[in-house]
Amino acid sequence: MRLRVILLILLFISNVFASDFDIKNLTQQEIETLKEIKKQGQQHGLSYSLMAIAIKESGLGKVMINMDSKDFGIYQANIKTVISRQNVKDTSWNRNMFATKLISDFQFATKNAIDELVYWQKIHKNDWSKVWSSYNGGWKYNSKEAREYSQEIAAIIRELRKIDV
Repeated sequence: MRLRVILLILLFISNVFASDFDIKNLTQQEIETLKEIKKQGQQHGLSYSLMAIAIKESGLGKVMINMDSKDFGIYQANIKTVISRQNVKDTSWNRNMFATKLISDFQFATKNAIDELVYWQKIHKNDWSKVWSSYNGGWKYNSKEAREYSQEIAAIIRELRKIDV
């Protein structure tokens, strides 16, 4: 019960939507977050993808909960996918525990996003437009919504490359 109260409080506090994110007016904290994401992604060549996804999905942590889609954390990982990847039983206890971990544990959330991108990277043989589409739409990567998402990630990456992060 306590966990649900915390999640609901976070949901109500998070009233700034990622789509309102302005890359030209980054705060010092947002710059530091981007630097940390970039550092974490370098080993896998995923720095810019991770940074763009964090911007698109959560406004760099401003919106950490989407109860409609059951996505959580800075990269808005889908809880069913996370449960499956963790190889644990899909129970409400495990859903709550991993949702909380995605929200509160940057390292865990980042590792999960890297695992997801690496998975789709293998499936799509490094076709990044499909990788980003699948990050959003899974096997429905050819849907209009997933293709638009991929285009938005590509546009964010182009903007990120213009600034010194």
